[in-house]
Amino acid sequence: MKASLAVFILAALLATGACLQCEVCEAPGTSCKGDLETCTAGFDSCGIVLAESTLMGMKQQIIAKGCVTSGSCKVGPLTTNFGKGLTMNLGIACCMGDACKTTTVTVPPADPKPNGRSCPACVGMLSAKCHEEITDCTGAETRCVEVAWTETKGGTVIPVTMKGCATEAVCANETEVSGSFAGVRVDLTLKCKAPGTARGPAGLLIPALAGLLLTQLLS
Repeated sequence: MKASLAVFILAALLATGACLQCEVCEAPGTSCKGDLETCTAGFDSCGIVLAESTLMGMKQQIIAKGCVTSGSCKVGPLTTNFGKGLTMNLGIACCMGDACKTTTVTVPPADPKPNGRSCPACVGMLSAKCHEEITDCTGAETRCVEVAWTETKGGTVIPVTMKGCATEAVCANETEVSGSFAGVRVDLTLKCKAPGTARGPAGLLIPALAGLLLTQLLS
């Protein structure tokens, strides 16, 4: 699951056909190296994304590099809280050309102060459902998030479900993602809502990186 999710993240970010080239890679930790890929029109910056998860005090990080839109470089804090000590934060930095060799990225600092909001929270590995418990949202987390994906390989279907609190930036884009890469099919959605208010599905990068981090923590 780790490898296919990582590849699918980059497949969603990358395309071919325009003049901008960015390094493409992903790896656990805070550094990775890869080949240059040509970006499609509209992907006008090179992005470096660092995701960090914490589960009961234990931290894991994963980094990914690829082509992004310039709008992705201006998002606010990307943090999620799935209850029971599981949090995931993501930072992004953008660069062009030689500047990418020295550009660094940091994750948003943790803000443990409750903000008066709460959301259903749970994690269901190998399940399309999970047992919800109410968790208090903290800092800038003002949305309730629901992440669901299924990974299909060789007739085996692996479902994952995650619910919790998220910042507004996590819910900024509307996307439902389905596709195949190297014989693995992934169908993924992320939905956000406020109490009594539904939001549309959001982008691929956050839940996919979250899933990869979760499998690292729980493996």
